[in-house]
Amino acid sequence: MAKLIGILGSAIGSAGIFFGFYFLEKNPDFAFKLVVFFSVGIVGVLAFIRHFIFHKDDAKRLGWETDRPDWMFEVGFANLAFGIMGIIAAYAGFGILTSALVIFGYASYLVQAAFLHLYRYITDEKKSPGRLWRGFFLTFLFAVMMFIFAIYGFNNF
Repeated sequence: MAKLIGILGSAIGSAGIFFGFYFLEKNPDFAFKLVVFFSVGIVGVLAFIRHFIFHKDDAKRLGWETDRPDWMFEVGFANLAFGIMGIIAAYAGFGILTSALVIFGYASYLVQAAFLHLYRYITDEKKSPGRLWRGFFLTFLFAVMMFIFAIYGFNNF
């Protein structure tokens, strides 16, 4: 189940970024609402569900099985906090700069997670291609796209 939720989160987050860039010049307000709602809000809530509710399956999928999943819960709570901020920012009408700040914050969090996965890939005896591609490259690319989007918002609004 964790794998399915992860794939769903990646698809929704990627679609949010894609359509955000698509509408950026025509309707920047709508573009930022799309990205902050889907790529932060929905992705954050799904990541919480994956890390907290399905923590055993997720830890196994990541190769981080443990009898003390407290850290998985903490990661889930952090994702949920960003997810809630993303949903509120999309609907509360706080404007593009607030959305850009929430997007930038979540991107900062995700780039750190990406480098943790890279570190684990490099230091583990068993080299998991999934950890390298999904854990590092895709997460890093997603975060970079979010950074670019947020910086555009900071510089233009």
